[in-house]
Amino acid sequence: LLSLMWDMLALCRVYTRRRGEPPDLDEPSVLTSGRGGVTIKNLCSHLHRDLVKEFKYALCWGRSCKHAPQRVGKDHELMDEDVVQVFKKTAKEYGQEKKGKTLTKQGCLAEPKKSSEDKKEKRGPSSNRHDGGPAKNTGKMGKSAGFA
Repeated sequence: LLSLMWDMLALCRVYTRRRGEPPDLDEPSVLTSGRGGVTIKNLCSHLHRDLVKEFKYALCWGRSCKHAPQRVGKDHELMDEDVVQVFKKTAKEYGQEKKGKTLTKQGCLAEPKKSSEDKKEKRGPSSNRHDGGPAKNTGKMGKSAGFA
């Protein structure tokens, strides 16, 4: 009865796999032709909304492939109980420069940090207290200080 329901609803279970690990057969991604199709592109958008933009290629095991594993693109049609491993573009391939854990677009980076010498030249002599000496104290306090 359960397999008949899966066939009538045209549901397709797709399992994902991480690099170097066995496939996770406990939690499949369930796709159907009524909700966008059973393609790699739909699987990527089901997993994460930015994965379609960062998609490079996928390896696929199962009935939809001629050999195992088969390198496939976004338009590959999946079948029930296929296993898919998705590969994303690297920062260099994505046209960006990697900075820490985030990616920043080339050309949109902030100005490089200026040296401390440049900063000293911009500031006036009154605010420049990096000359090694203590701050000057004249001992005069105005009436607004609240002291008698």
